[in-house]
Amino acid sequence: AGIERIETKLGGARPANERSGGRIALVIGNSGYESFDSLANPKRDATLVAEALGKSGFQSVKLLTDASRQALSEALRSFAEDSKNASWAVVYYAGHGIELDGSNYLVPVDAKFEKDADIPKESVALDQILNAVSSADKMRLVILDACRENPFVTEKKSLSVGRGLARIEPESGTLVAFATKHGHLATDGAGENSPF
Repeated sequence: AGIERIETKLGGARPANERSGGRIALVIGNSGYESFDSLANPKRDATLVAEALGKSGFQSVKLLTDASRQALSEALRSFAEDSKNASWAVVYYAGHGIELDGSNYLVPVDAKFEKDADIPKESVALDQILNAVSSADKMRLVILDACRENPFVTEKKSLSVGRGLARIEPESGTLVAFATKHGHLATDGAGENSPF
């Protein structure tokens, strides 16, 4: 891997088995929520992860912070196209995540939930993230640093949101890493970055 990085920096050719897009990543950190409690660390965590991926030889690392639903959806569409030419496709998400009726959703900063039916409309389904990495040739990785706390604790709305995220079984060849076990909440930590 070190030799490949040096060759890339020196303008050398990629290995024959490397797709033209190489290794790509989309890194998302949502901290400044408009309707729910803000989270201290996701934006800082995403910035740190993006820097680490860039230093480790990824050809393209896109960083998206405090993303609205539209911005998140557009970034995922673009990333899905890019992943068709990639050997590795990695998506990292830090922010609020919720589960409803066995489906997992990532919460954009502009989401507003009044009833259960709003959640699929105002959020981004985890399936969209999985689809965005699905075309990569060798490595398809989704890292979810979500569910640090329930965003509805202080809300007086009757939402059927589960505790933490639901268990998922991704397709063969796709790895999903969670900050905590399904059905549990992860801690945001006391430092400048989350423990995860």
